Amino acid sequence: MPKYSQVFLKDRGMCELIASELRPGDFDLALEIGPGRGALTEFLYPLWGDKLSLVEIDPALAARIKEKYPSVRVHNADFLGFDLDLIGTGTGKGIGEKSEGRRQMSDCFLTSDLRPLTSKLPLPLPPPLPFPSPAVTVAFIGNLPYECATAILLKTLAFSGFGAAVFMFQREVAAKITASAGDFNYGYLSVAAQVQSGVKLLSEVPAGSFSPAPEVNSSVLVFTPLRAFSAPARRDAFLDFVKHAFSHRRKTLMNSLALGLCRDKDSVKNVIETAGFDSGTRPQNLSVRDYLKLAEAFEK
Repeated sequence: MPKYSQVFLKDRGMCELIASELRPGDFDLALEIGPGRGALTEFLYPLWGDKLSLVEIDPALAARIKEKYPSVRVHNADFLGFDLDLIGTGTGKGIGEKSEGRRQMSDCFLTSDLRPLTSKLPLPLPPPLPFPSPAVTVAFIGNLPYECATAILLKTLAFSGFGAAVFMFQREVAAKITASAGDFNYGYLSVAAQVQSGVKLLSEVPAGSFSPAPEVNSSVLVFTPLRAFSAPARRDAFLDFVKHAFSHRRKTLMNSLALGLCRDKDSVKNVIETAGFDSGTRPQNLSVRDYLKLAEAFEK
């Protein structure tokens, strides 16, 4: 396995499918995360030209791809520590400079569970609240490293200039992202992704499409922004609330929120039931819309 746990996409047909999903005319800039040996870059560069920037953690690969595409902005950096406001600039870590260590993401782990995904979308969200339009819209594309794919996704969705994303995940993680309320895989990641974006399945990708071949299959998902919050602070408060709700997913919703919010069970039960929900239900039984309604009830 390569130094940074990369698995390199070698299926040219899949590279072309991913690269052609988003239209360059709809965005100001594009950022490829983890270009590796440049399999996707080969198809992205002719489409995006000088709109394209790359973030690559491996100094040797960053130098190699810069040599092949001299006009492309290549940031040799860990995406999780990279300032997204630098996209489209010539600043950032220079080729050959030491990168920060990759942060670990505990929610992504390898599995042999290859049950097919569905592209079923969640119920429509409530009408979006006013949210300032970003000055620059950025398209994100990447074959994401398995161990930190969730962290990369959440950072991308939280970026004010997020315009859309096409990301490759191991299939189990994709199943969590796209799961609906009541599904086995439904949890915090499902709500966090779906409240901030519309999600669709673009393609499933067999392990043989990569080098070296991983032990699991992958899925490509497409994300488009939703504006469900009036400000980033409102979004962050909501996500914290949902995290508390799922912090003890085997407990009832009442018990989980009481523990997470450090409130007595009677007061928590009263808020849940006043909002129209069963305090004895499990956290995974509430939809994204339900969580928006419940979080608002707890603010009163």
